[in-house]
Amino acid sequence: MYNHIMIRYGEIALKGKNQKDFLNRLVHNIKEQIKTDLDFNPVIEKEMGRLYLLLDGRAPEDFYDSLNHIFGITSYSPARKTGLELEDIKATALEELRGAMQSMGLDTCKFRVTVKRAEKKFPIKSPEMQQIIAAHMLKNIPGLKADLHNYDVDLLLEIRPEGTYIYTRSFEGLRGLPVGSSGRGVVLLSGGIDSPVAGWLAMKRGVTVEAVHFHSYPYTSEQAKEKVLELAKRMAKYSNRVVVHMVPFTKIQEEIAHYCHDNMRIPIMRRIMVRIAEEIARQRDCLAIFTGDNLGQVASQTMESIYAINDVATMPILRPCITREKEEIIQIAQKIDTYETSILPYEDCCTVFVPKEPKTRPKVDACEKEEEKLDLPALIAAAVENTERIIVYGKDKPERRNIAEEPTVDAE
Repeated sequence: MYNHIMIRYGEIALKGKNQKDFLNRLVHNIKEQIKTDLDFNPVIEKEMGRLYLLLDGRAPEDFYDSLNHIFGITSYSPARKTGLELEDIKATALEELRGAMQSMGLDTCKFRVTVKRAEKKFPIKSPEMQQIIAAHMLKNIPGLKADLHNYDVDLLLEIRPEGTYIYTRSFEGLRGLPVGSSGRGVVLLSGGIDSPVAGWLAMKRGVTVEAVHFHSYPYTSEQAKEKVLELAKRMAKYSNRVVVHMVPFTKIQEEIAHYCHDNMRIPIMRRIMVRIAEEIARQRDCLAIFTGDNLGQVASQTMESIYAINDVATMPILRPCITREKEEIIQIAQKIDTYETSILPYEDCCTVFVPKEPKTRPKVDACEKEEEKLDLPALIAAAVENTERIIVYGKDKPERRNIAEEPTVDAE
C-alpha cells in the first residue's frame, strides 16, 4: 500500500541561501491547493532534496490533479516507504513490482532495478543492491525476465537516511518556480487567446498574478465580462485564486472617439490602460505589468506602437509571448484549457471604436498632442475609483465580488 507521494523539485535546488524561502513557498502552495481541491489538510515532510506528501490512508490518485497544477514540481511518484533493513526492502519491492504488473494487466514482464543510495552509511552499494533485489524478484515471480534496456517496469529504490522509498511510476510536473516566490504583477486580461497565456507564463516564473480587465458596457456585453471571469478561473487552477479588477472603460473610449484623431485611438487607449493598470498595481503592491503582446501581430504591437505605449509606464511592462509564433501560443492555451473560452464570440473593449486605418507607427509626440484634448487625470481617477474587484477560484468555490479590502500577500 502506498503511504507517500515523493515530490521532486529542480530549479529550486539551485537557489543557494534562498532555497529555504522557495521551498517554504512550494510547500505552502501544495497545502493550499490540496486544501481547496479536497478539503484536506495534508502533512508534507522535507528531506534532503525531496518533499513527501503523507497519504494518510488515501489513494495517491486523489492528489494527482492538484499536483499537476502546481508550479515548482518537476515530477512526483507514488511510493512505498519502508525501513533500512534488507528483508523489509526486499518484501516492499516485491509488493511494488507485483502491484505495478497488476495495474498494467501483466502476468509476466521484463524489468530492471535501479537503486539510488543517498544514505552512504547503508552497507550495500548500489550495483550489489540491484542484483540482490533483482534476484529476489526473479525467485518470487514466475516468468519474470530481467532486461536493462528493453524493460516494461523500472523498479526504483531510493535509500535515504530516513528510510527506503520504492516506486515504479513517475509523473511530470509543471516545473518553473512556485507562485508567490517572484513577487506580484498584474496581467491585462483582454479575453483573447494571448493574455491568459501571458499570465500563465508569468505564474510559471513564480509571479502572483492579478488580472485587470477593461470593459465598455453597453458596447460590450455581460457575456464578455463573464467570459473573462471564466478565463481567470481557469488561470486560478494554477495559483489557487486570481483577483480580477473590472475597470469601466466606456467613458474613456467615448472621449477618445469624440476628441482624438480616428487613427490614433488605439495607441491612446493603450497608453491610458497602462496608466490605469499602474495605479491598480501600486494599490496592490505589484511591481510589473504583463501583457499578451506578440510582436507584429496587430497594429498596437509594432515596435513603434510598443515604444509609444511604454513611454507612459513607470514600472516594467513584461511581454512573455512577444517572440512566440501564434501556433505556439495556441498550443499553450489548449494545454492550460483557456483556448475554447478565449475564442467565444463575445467582443471586448479592444474591438469597439476601432478605426478603419489604425496608426501602426505612432510617434510619442503625436500621442501626447492627442492626449492634451482629454482630461486624463479625471478620467483615470474615475475609472480606478469605480473598478470592481472580484476573486475567482480554480475549483467550484464561489467567486467573491465587491471586495473592498483584500490582503495582497498570502500567508506563509
